[in-house]
Amino acid sequence: MWAKLVVLVVASATLVACQQPVPADQAQAEPLDPFVVMIDAERWGVIIDKARQGVREAPGPTDAYFENEMYRADASLKSSAASLIELRNEACVKALVTGPACNLGEWPAWTHEPPTDKTPIDEIQRRSDWLSGQMEAFTSAGCEAGRKATGDDLFCSVE
Repeated sequence: MWAKLVVLVVASATLVACQQPVPADQAQAEPLDPFVVMIDAERWGVIIDKARQGVREAPGPTDAYFENEMYRADASLKSSAASLIELRNEACVKALVTGPACNLGEWPAWTHEPPTDKTPIDEIQRRSDWLSGQMEAFTSAGCEAGRKATGDDLFCSVE
């Protein structure tokens, strides 16, 4: 039995090694399978979630680092901007927000930068105001959906 298996593996390897590569411009690509593409796309979210969990578990700077109010404000704004994109996706998939309102405009460069404690306080406030304007349609739709689903009039109350 093992001998047949070894012969089969060697024969397969020999056939593969003897094949001439097909130039990329002559290769006939198989049509993409929507299911396979979906699985690949969803895999990224799972990997990102697991990596975020790993980051949370990792030892890091002392608590004094996070006690810096300007650092925390900058980090929170940047995290909130990233979360807004996910909220937009979910609200638009469920048609709580539709049409052109689902399109997000151009994002400022600061949303792509790592957190810092060097951002001036007036700039933090300006960025906060910008984020508030961007998120209004999506948070209003989500909070209203939450109130209806739960019967809790204070569903989005943050006090």
